[in-house]
Amino acid sequence: MGIEEARRIMMNHFANAARRFGLSELYGYIYGVLFFADEPLSLGEIAEKTGYSISHVSSALKLLESVGLVTRIKKPGDKKAYFTAIKNLKEWRKAAYYNKLLEDVQQTRINVQKALEEIEKDKSEEAEKIREKLKFMLKRNEITERIIKLLIKSDEEKLLEKLILCLDELEKERA
Repeated sequence: MGIEEARRIMMNHFANAARRFGLSELYGYIYGVLFFADEPLSLGEIAEKTGYSISHVSSALKLLESVGLVTRIKKPGDKKAYFTAIKNLKEWRKAAYYNKLLEDVQQTRINVQKALEEIEKDKSEEAEKIREKLKFMLKRNEITERIIKLLIKSDEEKLLEKLILCLDELEKERA
C-alpha cells in the first residue's frame, strides 16, 4: 500500500496546488499523471487516467504547456502529440512561479510608468500624493524584479541558503 498511498498523497497535493491558484483540480491531476508517467502520454491516455473528457484535458494541457509545466512531444512517424511533465523541482519552480512573477512585475513596471507619465504635468496636491505612491511602488517593483531575476539565473539553492542566513541575521538584530 505504500507506493499507491504515496501516489495518492502527491496527486492530492497537485490537485490542491491547482485549486490554490484558482484552477480546477483537473490541472493538478493531469500534472500528477504526467509526473508519475515513465514515458510521454497521449491526450487519450491522459484523459483515460484522469477520468476527464478529452476536450477538458486538451484545454488544461494548453494552459499547463503555456506556463511551462508540461512539454508537448512529437514521436517520429506518429501524428499524435504526447506530453510530459517537468519533473526537476528547480525547473518547475522557475516555470510555474518565477517566470510568471517576473512577467507580472514587468507589466506592473510598464503600467506604473504609464500612470506616472499621465500625471507628469499635474502639479496638484492629489497628483503629488499619487506620484509619491507610484514612485515607491516602482522602487519596490525594481527590487522584486532583481530578486526574481537572481533566482532565475543563479544556482537557486545556494542563493536561497544565503537569503535565509541574511533573514536569520535580521531576526537576531530585531530580538
